[in-house]
Amino acid sequence: EEGQNSPVDQTLINCISYALSTRPDNERSRYYSTFGDSDSSKKNRQLSAYNDIGDDDGIIEMISQAMRTNTRALETRRSIAESESSNKIPIVGKDEIVQIKIMYGGKCTGQCSRVRNVDYSNTTIENDSSATKEKIRLLDKGLRGNPFSRTTNNRRSVEEINKDIYSSPAYWEEPHYRFSMDDALLYLDEKVALLHNISIVNVTVTERCLSTGEDDGKLTFFNTVGEFFSQIYGMDSVIINQFMYGIRGSSGSLQSGYLQNMETKERWGWTKQQLESYEGNESVVDWIFRKIGALLLSLLAFFLVTTVTSLIVRVLTSSGVVLMFPLFSFFRSLGMRGADERILALSYPWIGSARTAIANRQIHPQNHLIWAHVSKILLYYVMYEACQAAWSVVVYAKSIPEALPVWIYGLAMILEYFSMVFVRSAMSAHFFPRISLLYFLGYHLYFYSVPYGFFDVALIPLFMFLVHAMLYTILAFEVCAASGVISVETPREVYNKLSWPEWSANLPSEWTMFLPLNARHIPLHDRVTEEVNGTQRNDVETVQN
Repeated sequence: EEGQNSPVDQTLINCISYALSTRPDNERSRYYSTFGDSDSSKKNRQLSAYNDIGDDDGIIEMISQAMRTNTRALETRRSIAESESSNKIPIVGKDEIVQIKIMYGGKCTGQCSRVRNVDYSNTTIENDSSATKEKIRLLDKGLRGNPFSRTTNNRRSVEEINKDIYSSPAYWEEPHYRFSMDDALLYLDEKVALLHNISIVNVTVTERCLSTGEDDGKLTFFNTVGEFFSQIYGMDSVIINQFMYGIRGSSGSLQSGYLQNMETKERWGWTKQQLESYEGNESVVDWIFRKIGALLLSLLAFFLVTTVTSLIVRVLTSSGVVLMFPLFSFFRSLGMRGADERILALSYPWIGSARTAIANRQIHPQNHLIWAHVSKILLYYVMYEACQAAWSVVVYAKSIPEALPVWIYGLAMILEYFSMVFVRSAMSAHFFPRISLLYFLGYHLYFYSVPYGFFDVALIPLFMFLVHAMLYTILAFEVCAASGVISVETPREVYNKLSWPEWSANLPSEWTMFLPLNARHIPLHDRVTEEVNGTQRNDVETVQN
């Protein structure tokens, strides 16, 4: 019996599980004692027997299986009373909804992290609707609980219900979180849950308990920092991990769960198999293969995120400037003489040359070119957003903060614009992409190593490291190169050398973005020269930058 109790006793490892354990055994759900942990597998075996044997034989097999199951169920019910006296009942059943409210500020004294029995006796029936009156009447009769947990003595008197504010119905009108082992239960409101005999367990937990492990725990420096960041990022990561590892089945095994933030309406979910894959019970070979898979998936994420970001930046840079031409025309109509389109035509020759040709040949009006580029921008941006949604399903295929892909793609956008504007020397082109890849892999290896970590908080050090890399690139490489090889005539030290000539007024094809850098500008005084007929000739080819 001690061996049977130990798995469940070990589940009291965090604040929420400890708070749920304050509920008496006679008020807990009897779901596991009635159906066990593998009810779904029984149904699957019965369905597979029906499909494999055939129609008639399958029905006969299902009937006989049901008879055997009913016989075992009768034996199970006879032994429930004996087993409950020796075994611990799980703190949450699959037919229950847990509502969480976090108590901030340390104003509560005593054991504040606990289950609250909501007192509906103080509700004024005269001011309520008939449905509310019926609900209060049912609650007073003890029908709020689960049908498996009802006994003849489970009617709560008014004296048995706590008389504090945390047990009032008004306090629980807007809980912070709702949890259930079945995602369908989270779509039920309180009235429908009552109609279907779904128990609602109200639990209060203190901020001090979540940060220190105890309601009266002592604050350390790191706990204080954690509480400070929780005011910015919220308690989502903490609450999710509390439920992931604090809610267990009748045998002490991890369970699937679903959680909803009632303020932001954000939902998270996890399965039992996902949690068990992170438990570390695998062999060394399996662990190595899992880490290799995480590394490959991180590299895939880096490739997809950075390439689609660089493509949209290329389109915004090449086609987005077309809007400047009608803007300059509008400025000239207001009398601004300095708004000359010749400046734009020289700065963006791929558009200025086209506008000049249109004005000379007059095949179609100028606005056709503008709307063509605007349509291109719109199409590419819609494709960019679609890639974010589609690829996030592949590379972030688990519960994550809702805005995490947006932040990661935003960081990639910052890196791309920084590379376009500041990365010009050979040393910068060698250093910055590699250090960015290293930081990106470090974050994603952490992402794939835990079921749900502090992913949003981890973006802060990632951003700080990237800012440090940007400053180091500018101060260590670009400042020195600006007084040497980098100039107006040579804006970049390294570039792609193509094997065919290109017009200087045209942009290279978009696929050339994926070519590696294969040429480097050499200053005039550093070039190797040779004599031809007594004169020196620079052995330099004309290339397209």
